[in-house]
Amino acid sequence: MAGSINDLPNEILEFVFSLLPPYEPLEHCAAVCKRWNLLATNVRSRKKSNLQKGLLDFNLCWKEILNESTPRIAARFAHASTLHRNSMYVFGGASSYDTTFNDLWKFDLSRREWIRPISMGTYPSPKAGASLICHNDLLVLYGGWRHAYRPFHMCTLIDELHVYNIAENRWTIHNQAYGPPPMTGHSATVHHNQMILFGGYQKNAECLHTSNDLWVLDLERLVWKKPAVSDLKPSPRYGQFQMAIGDDHILVLGGTGGVNRVFNDAWLLDMQRDTWVWKRVQIKNKKSTVTHNWCYPACNVGSKVIVLGPTSPNDFQIIRPNRLPPVARGRPAVDQHRNRMGMPQGAHGAAEPNIPRNSAPPPQRPNLPPPPPAPVKPASAPALPGPSSPSSSKDKAASVAAEAKPGPSGLRSPSSNPTAGPSPRPMPMIRSAFGRQSSEDDHLPKRFNQQPLEQNHMAMVAFSVDSTNHWSSAASSSRERQLEGLRKMEEKISAMRRAKEIEQQQQQQQNPAADDRRQNEAYESVPENRDEGSDESTSTDGSDPITPKRVKRNGLAIYVCDVSNLLANGGAEPSIEWHESKNSGLVAGAPDHYTFSTMVNGNGELIVFGGLNKNHKSENLCVSNSVHFLTVPTAVV
Repeated sequence: MAGSINDLPNEILEFVFSLLPPYEPLEHCAAVCKRWNLLATNVRSRKKSNLQKGLLDFNLCWKEILNESTPRIAARFAHASTLHRNSMYVFGGASSYDTTFNDLWKFDLSRREWIRPISMGTYPSPKAGASLICHNDLLVLYGGWRHAYRPFHMCTLIDELHVYNIAENRWTIHNQAYGPPPMTGHSATVHHNQMILFGGYQKNAECLHTSNDLWVLDLERLVWKKPAVSDLKPSPRYGQFQMAIGDDHILVLGGTGGVNRVFNDAWLLDMQRDTWVWKRVQIKNKKSTVTHNWCYPACNVGSKVIVLGPTSPNDFQIIRPNRLPPVARGRPAVDQHRNRMGMPQGAHGAAEPNIPRNSAPPPQRPNLPPPPPAPVKPASAPALPGPSSPSSSKDKAASVAAEAKPGPSGLRSPSSNPTAGPSPRPMPMIRSAFGRQSSEDDHLPKRFNQQPLEQNHMAMVAFSVDSTNHWSSAASSSRERQLEGLRKMEEKISAMRRAKEIEQQQQQQQNPAADDRRQNEAYESVPENRDEGSDESTSTDGSDPITPKRVKRNGLAIYVCDVSNLLANGGAEPSIEWHESKNSGLVAGAPDHYTFSTMVNGNGELIVFGGLNKNHKSENLCVSNSVHFLTVPTAVV
C-alpha cells in the first residue's frame, strides 16, 4: 500500500515545512489545503517567536550567502533598503571611488538571488543617504547626497521625492512647491497613510546644519505639511534610528549632532493630539547600550530593537583615507578662509556629515589644470594649516620620510632652485574630528574625514613661508638627498613586502587543504567550554595553561533593547531597557566591522547588506556587497 505525504502526522509535516524558506515556498504550501495552511501559519509564527527568544538567550548564528551568479549588485554603502513581501529592495548608495548610484535592485529572499528590475519613468538622481519606505505596493524615496564636482564643495544635498510602483516597474517624480529642504541622514516611518520624517542634515538658505524638525507626507495626495510640535524637542541630529510604536507613537534612538556629539538618548513622540508632544525616555541598564549609535544598522523585532555595533568604544572606526603626496599646486588669492563647502567660516550651524572619501587617487580631470604656483606673502593672509600624516610612525625612516613630503598645497622649493629656499617647515596637524577634546582648533573646518587633496587642488592649500626664515640652500640640498635615499629605501622595503604577501596568497590557493587542517587543529586545541572572548584557558590534566590565539574580535556585536514599557499604563514614565549581552555581543561568523550598512527584518531572520570597512593593514577603504542573515540555529531531533 503506497503512502502519501498527507499520511504523516502534523508534527512531522510541520518540521518539514520549517526547513523551507519562510517566504514564497511556504506560501505555496499554505495554498494546498486547510491543514497545510494551518501548519504553515504555525511555522511562520514559530520562526518569529524563536528569533525573539534567541535574541534574549543569545542563541543565534550568522549565515552568509555566497552567490557568484549574475547579475550581481555592486559593492556600496550608505544605501537605502526596505522589505516588500518576499523581497528586499536596495536603492543607490556610494562606492569608495567618489561615485554614487541610482540603480534599484531586488533581492529574492526565497531563491537568495539578486534581480535587476527593468524600470521605466523618471529615474532618481544618483545619491546615497536617502530614506526609502514601503507603503502598499509603492516605494517612496526622498532626500540624499551625491558627490559634487565643483571646487570648494564636498557633496550636494538633494530634495527630490520619487515614487516607485512595484507592479508597473515605473518611477515618478513629485516635486512640490512646499516641502522639506534638501537633506540627508534623516529617518522615516509610515503611520496610517502618512510618512513621518525627522531630523537630518539639511541645507537652508545656503546654510548647512543639523535639524530636529518633523515633516509629514500624505501618501495618498503626496502633499507635505509641517505639524505643530511641543517646545520640548530632541537635540538636532542625523543618523538616528526611528521606529513606529503602535499607530500614534514614534521612538527615536541615538544619532549625532556633529563633532564629539554622539547621542545615546531616546525620545518618544505622541501624535494623538493636534499638537504633537515629545517625551524624554528613561534608559535602564545604560552600561549595556551600544556606543556610537548613529552609523550602524538597526531594526525592530516585535518589542525589541536590534542594533549592530562595535564591542567597545575603542573599536569605533575613524574613517580617514591614507594621504598620498599631492601634486604641486598654488593657491588663489582670497580675502578670508573658506571651508571645504566653499562657505565662509561660521556659516555652518553644525559639522558636516560623515561622508567618507576614497583612498585611491581619482582620475585626472583635464578641465581643471593646476594653476602655476604663485608665492603669497604672509602679510596678505595668515597661514592656513593643512592635514598632516599620523603623529606616530612604525620606524624612524618612515617618520623622516614623512617630513620630506610636501605640504597640503604641494608647495615646496625644488632643490635645483637655490633662491626659492628650502622646504617649508612642517605644518600643524589637523587631528581627527572624533579625537578633539578641546576647542583649540575650532577655527578649522568641522569635518568627520579628510578628503584626498588630489581630488580638489583648491580645497586646502598652504601659503609659502617668508624667504628670510629658512635654512641655507646647501644644507637644504643635502637634506633633500638624504631624504630621497630614505624614500627609495622605504619603497624597496614596501615592494619586498608586497611580493612576499603575493607569494603567501599563491601558496594558500595551491594548498588550501593544508590551511584548513591547520585551522582545525588550532580550533580543536581550544577547550569547547571556553568563552569566545577569553584569552587564556587551563588544561584539564593540571599541566601548564594553554594560551590559544586571540579570537578575531573585529566583527559586529549585537545589542538588544526592550521597548515594551514605552506605552505603560498607570501614568508611569516611558522607559526602555538594554539587555546584558553575552560574550560582548559577539556571535560566531559575525560580519566584519562595517558601517553605513542596512538591516531589515524578514520572516524569522534579519538581513544585513553592504557597508564600509577600513583595512587597518593597507589603510584602504573596503566596500561590501555581501548579504548576511542573523537567525536561530536549526535543531534536528
